Amino acid sequence: MQTKTQGLGELLVKAGLISQEQLGSALAEHRKTGQRLGEILIQRGQITQQNLLENLAEQLGHRMFDRTRDAVQPEVLDLIPFETATRHDMLPVRLDGKSLVVAIADPLDVEALDQLRRICKRTGRELELLIAPSEDLEEGRKTHYSRIEGKRSVHRLIDRVVDEAGPKGVETESTTQADAERHAQDASVINLVDQILAQASQERATDIHVEPQERGLVIRYRVDGMLRDALTPPRAVYTGVVSRIKILSSLDIAERRATQDGRFSYKLDDHEIDVRVSIIPTIHGEKVVLRLLDKTGFSFSLRDLGFSERDYQIIVKAIRQPHGMILLSGPTGSGKSTTLYASLLELRDETLNVTTIEDPVEYQIDRITQVQVSERKQVTFARALRAFLRQDPDVIMVGEIRDSETAEIAVRAALTGHIVFSTIHANDAPATATRLVSMGVEPFMAASALNLVIAQRLVRRTCRHCLEEYQPSEEILLALGINPSRADEKEPIRFRRGAGCAVCKDRGYLGRVAIVEIMQMSPELRTLMAENRPASEIRKRAAEEGMRSLRANGIEKVRAGMTTVDEVLRVCLSDDQDSQT
Repeated sequence: MQTKTQGLGELLVKAGLISQEQLGSALAEHRKTGQRLGEILIQRGQITQQNLLENLAEQLGHRMFDRTRDAVQPEVLDLIPFETATRHDMLPVRLDGKSLVVAIADPLDVEALDQLRRICKRTGRELELLIAPSEDLEEGRKTHYSRIEGKRSVHRLIDRVVDEAGPKGVETESTTQADAERHAQDASVINLVDQILAQASQERATDIHVEPQERGLVIRYRVDGMLRDALTPPRAVYTGVVSRIKILSSLDIAERRATQDGRFSYKLDDHEIDVRVSIIPTIHGEKVVLRLLDKTGFSFSLRDLGFSERDYQIIVKAIRQPHGMILLSGPTGSGKSTTLYASLLELRDETLNVTTIEDPVEYQIDRITQVQVSERKQVTFARALRAFLRQDPDVIMVGEIRDSETAEIAVRAALTGHIVFSTIHANDAPATATRLVSMGVEPFMAASALNLVIAQRLVRRTCRHCLEEYQPSEEILLALGINPSRADEKEPIRFRRGAGCAVCKDRGYLGRVAIVEIMQMSPELRTLMAENRPASEIRKRAAEEGMRSLRANGIEKVRAGMTTVDEVLRVCLSDDQDSQT
């Protein structure tokens, strides 16, 4: 009778992964030591773990675990404790009809199979095994067990805070400073705020919104640019949570009728997170918004941001000029700062003196001098810029041009041998160029200073783990100016979206990508600017010279499968609207 080990060995020989002689030698060691055949062959370097698992799956009739297809159901984790799953290197996946589906590294582990069969007998289900590499299972256990335990911990802490606070947890006009401080110092409140921060970081949230309602509280996380409800605790936790955040931020705990801003830092694993806090009074209490910034370092490059090769080359050419200004525009949260930082990294080397003035400093970068705006210390954009010019700079980054004084100094710096990066509020690239003039800069100076203008938006990136083709509605296609029939196109667009999987948590999107409108300054465009011509004329000329609109760049990203038409439509003006700005 053929044993499982012999069967596996013959399967590996048949697949051409090992020779008959190698199998015979490994079987001899197996009989001598009792060690598994697969482990022996892997240790000898004759097969890989992936080879072993795929052939085990074929031999035993099991499917390989696919972490994008096999979403882990939180409720199934209750059936198999974390310690048991770790000891036997497995991960419960889901309850599928009458089956308990479990991914396992060793489907021949007799003790593990006995435990799983007992669980199935107790729950009246059949066992279905998936086979997976140990590293996938370890990552899955770390992610899913910690997530569910984090959620349970948050809910336990909420219950504890409610029990301890009672009716006094609901802040009123009669709530004293002593009451608020006492709530903020409760261990359960401290732990609850820590858990909320940790959970938000694990979810890749950039912002946390703590919003008081008439009878409750809503805590929302912004992930990939979109807000979603994370927790809806009772109103009784409100006073403690808000007071705790105020204490961490060194804000006035007694002040409840004025806006306040602060900041604090906390550590999560090996990451140090900088938290910017904004508080405003509302009709139902104070709303708190926390911006989360990872201080461990900035690691994006211009290529990481999704620029096409053409756009990348245009930007690199502009930032490597000996002098001139590069302006970015876009709404809050459109990735302007990220693009600026990535541009600075493209330039950074030991021969250049790079200096920035920011409000706030979002990422700390080695070998770059970064200055924080501080109205209290009278460190403004304009004053810092004047000081920079006495510091022998080569490259200057101004976080934002907010007033005419800053605009004029930045333009003069660009005209006197420096590269100047900055952002400004405008709808599109041509309007960005004319915005400088509207702020009081002489048209001929603005025209001479500008090298490049970039208008930018962020769209959610399609999850690459669950891509599928689909056909958008005709209404959406027409709204973007795409011919629904596409019969006249040489290369019809293959529309793709994320179907939703375990990696993207069924959202269909994972991360974000920039879409841009890039306007290179030419002699003709400089002439139009110097003559103070309207943005519509500048746009028309820039389009004739090859400038692609935000919408066109977005459609290019759709064509590449990086995003969807719905996302482009969500963030873009139409070309007609653009031309009117």
